[in-house]
Amino acid sequence: MLYAKTTQDKPADSDGYRLLVTKLWPKKFKASWADGFNPNLSPSQELYGKLTSKQLSFDEFASQYSKELDAQLERLKKLKKQAESFDITLVSYPDFEGKSIGGLIVEKCKSL
Repeated sequence: MLYAKTTQDKPADSDGYRLLVTKLWPKKFKASWADGFNPNLSPSQELYGKLTSKQLSFDEFASQYSKELDAQLERLKKLKKQAESFDITLVSYPDFEGKSIGGLIVEKCKSL
């Protein structure tokens, strides 16, 4: 199964393999809190900047980010296949309006 958490959520034994999906390693995020790091699945810096500066709502961001993820379909298919064998928790930046970037990746994988 694929799950999503944010960098603010503490690790749990039930998380399985924790994959950090941020462009840069977050400050104060301990190396022991992630089993892997894949910056390729994170949004572009330009798009993420528009979200954090409130130039885009999360829904507008999600629509544009979905297009960016379309360029990562092979990675997403591989991730989905791995999640059939063991639990993977995608760890992304703090949530926005109750939603997370990791959650968008999970949704995209489910639609494949």
